Amino acid sequence: MGNDSPIRIGVAGLGRAGWDIHIRAIRGRKDYVLTDVVDIDEKRVKEAVDEFKCAPHSDWKEFLKNRSCELVVVATQSKDHAPMSIQALKAGLHVLVEKPMATSLKDADKMIKAAKETGRILTVHQNQRLASDTLYVKGLLDSGILGRVFAIKRSVAGFSRRHDWQCLRKYGGGIYNNTGVHSMDQLVYLVNSRAVSVWGDLQQINNPGDVEDHVKVVFRCENGLTVDYDCTSVCAAPLLEWVIMGENGTAWIQGKKATVKYFDRSKLPKLEVEDLHQVPTRQYYREQIPWQEKTEDLPPGQNFYDHLYDSVRNGKPLLVTPESCREVYRVMTLARKGTKFPG
Repeated sequence: MGNDSPIRIGVAGLGRAGWDIHIRAIRGRKDYVLTDVVDIDEKRVKEAVDEFKCAPHSDWKEFLKNRSCELVVVATQSKDHAPMSIQALKAGLHVLVEKPMATSLKDADKMIKAAKETGRILTVHQNQRLASDTLYVKGLLDSGILGRVFAIKRSVAGFSRRHDWQCLRKYGGGIYNNTGVHSMDQLVYLVNSRAVSVWGDLQQINNPGDVEDHVKVVFRCENGLTVDYDCTSVCAAPLLEWVIMGENGTAWIQGKKATVKYFDRSKLPKLEVEDLHQVPTRQYYREQIPWQEKTEDLPPGQNFYDHLYDSVRNGKPLLVTPESCREVYRVMTLARKGTKFPG
C-alpha cells in the first residue's frame, strides 16, 4: 500500500463530536475513507451507512473484531475515552481520541503505556493548537517583539445553561473537561514550560447536576511566566480573550482581531533610582514612552486531519502527542485540589 493511499477510518460515537466534528471533517476528502461506524443508536448508524456505505456496528467488542478501518476516532462520553482507546490500541488500531484524553492521570498513563507497547499511534483531538488565536500567539512569542513575556491572561466566557450528560460527574462532564481542556491545552502548549505551582477554584453556579460551570486557574511555570485563566458559562461581560504581557509592551485578542502595543527598549534612557526620602517635585515620574501600536487580523487556522494524515502515512511527528496532553491534564488535576470537583 502506497503512502498516498486513503486512511481507512472508523468512528465510535455518532453524537455531536463524532458526527458534527469528525465525520464532517473527513466528508468529501480523498485522503480518508469512512469504513466503519459504531453506536448504540441504530438511527444514527443507519444515517452514516446511507451516506457513506460504511460497515455498521452496534457493539464495540464486535467492532474491534470485525472492523476494516486502521484508525478509529473515539468520540464517546468522556468516561469511556481511556478504556476504549486502550482496547482499540491492543486490537491493532491507531487511535484519535476526543478530549479529554482521560478523566484521571492514572488512566492517561495507561493509555500512553498501551500505545508504546503496541507501537500504534495515539493522539488526542486538541485541534485548538491549530486555531487562529493559537497560531497568532505562537508567532508573537517567537517574534520577541514584546521582549520577555512574564504573564498571560486567557478568558473563555459566556452566559448560558445546559442540562445534558455534560452536567454529570459519572460521565466525566463539567465545563473544565469539555470546554476548558481546549484552552488549557493552548496555554500549556504555548508557554512550553512545566507548571510548578497551580491554584484553582471550581464552582457550580447555574447548571443542574454535580459538576462545575465556572473555573479559575492560576499557575506559575519554571521559566517564571504566570498564567491567569478563566473558563465560565456565568459571565455576561465581554472579556478580552487573550492578554499577553511582556517587558516591552502588551498584546490582546478579541474576536478575529489582535492588537500589539510595544516600544523599542533601546530608544529609552536608562533609569537610575533616586535614593531620596522624598520626591522633590511632589509628582510621579511621567515617562514619555515611544509607543507603537498595530491591529491586525488573526491568521487562518489549519486543519487537524491534514497533520494526522502525514503522521499516519508518512511518519511525520504527531502534532499532539499523548505525553503533551498528559501534562495538560496534570495541571488541570492540580487545579482541582481542594475544590468540590476533584475529577
